[in-house]
Amino acid sequence: MPFATRDGVKIYYEDSGGPGPVLFMTHGFSGTGETWDAQLELSNEFRIIRWDMRGHGRSDSPDAAELYSKQHQLQDMESVLDDCGVTSATFVGHSMGGFDSLLFLLSSPSRAARVQALVLISTGPGFAKAESRQRWNSRAEVLAAEFAAKGRSALPKADRGKSHSDRGVQVGLANSAKYIFAQLEEDPLLSTMPHGAATVASRLDEVKVPTLVLVGEQDKSFHAAAQMMAKKVAGAKLVQIPGGGHMVQESHGAAVTAALRQFCATPQPSKL
Repeated sequence: MPFATRDGVKIYYEDSGGPGPVLFMTHGFSGTGETWDAQLELSNEFRIIRWDMRGHGRSDSPDAAELYSKQHQLQDMESVLDDCGVTSATFVGHSMGGFDSLLFLLSSPSRAARVQALVLISTGPGFAKAESRQRWNSRAEVLAAEFAAKGRSALPKADRGKSHSDRGVQVGLANSAKYIFAQLEEDPLLSTMPHGAATVASRLDEVKVPTLVLVGEQDKSFHAAAQMMAKKVAGAKLVQIPGGGHMVQESHGAAVTAALRQFCATPQPSKL
């Protein structure tokens, strides 16, 4: 099984190979790369790279809390791309993976150069207001405690059949909830960026790549965020999947795959 290893931490990924344009697919919190199973039919046309975040699935779950952060998250993304020999790709992200794809683009010019286009699924840009962010971070603390105490039984139903280990849930997901799912001002990366933990929500107008925003009709808690991203990212296209919920890429895989295929097959303008 392929792993990208960085500072002794192994990050699991799968690479379909082939000469087609690259789709770099990042799952959401408590998921794994298996969330993209329904999109694998695209491997006939595209090179699909999907991976498991640290603390998730088949990747390592280090004990030390300081090994979980947005900084580590983006460095892991770079490590997988480097291991695959990929210089640029269309970044496809679900939920937290969508936020992290945006953060990757905004974090440095060298990273931005690797993002050809964005597909943002069931996600949002975080929070510009500190009080909203604090509510989110309080929820992250609760999730961390639940995973540490309850293990696999704390997983959402959609993620219980995925390749999580018992230890990965109690250690990896607990730490991931507290330090990666949360949007912390003291994060080693966010603390260095303009607008701090509000950087993504505050800088959407700096996204200059073709962008597709997908949201499920029933995923109502993300409708406002999807509409805001589609409005603030120049030229972004918003598609609502009828009947879809938060895990729309799984429950309505054919519709999401069709939207991806259409977006990626349409000639896109160059970066501004």
